[in-house]
Amino acid sequence: MKIRLAQTSDLTAASALWHERTALLQQTDFAFRPLPNARRDWEQQAAVWLEDRETAFFVAENDEGLVGFIAAGIVDGQAGLQPRRMGRVFEMVLDLHQPHPGLGRRLLACAKTWLKARGIKMMAVDSPARYPLEAAFWRSQGAKLCFHGYWMAV
Repeated sequence: MKIRLAQTSDLTAASALWHERTALLQQTDFAFRPLPNARRDWEQQAAVWLEDRETAFFVAENDEGLVGFIAAGIVDGQAGLQPRRMGRVFEMVLDLHQPHPGLGRRLLACAKTWLKARGIKMMAVDSPARYPLEAAFWRSQGAKLCFHGYWMAV
């Protein structure tokens, strides 16, 4: 398994992984409702990550192709609170069709190393509320619950 910085040529395969995860999540969570051109829109956002000096986008590949990725960046913290700048995981997706033991941990380690090299000491990640497997992963990596997010109609 090789982990490297993403390239433009990785976006189609990465968006396929993202789309499969979204399809799984939409089965149990009303918040995951893909737009008609969801993959194209996601690829456009991912292309921005590739160009952004404040974002790192790593992909994992094996002999069969792309099997996972993580995109993390540096963002402003909440006004009036520490830290002023922090890391944020924008996306992390693993291939759902076959197990890749330790891959999530390895991708996260790449993002953490990149953030630490830039003086960042804290990182935030959003985990889908109705996907306990992801919540368990983040807790196993030392993440602590900080905020509950709610959606409501206006």
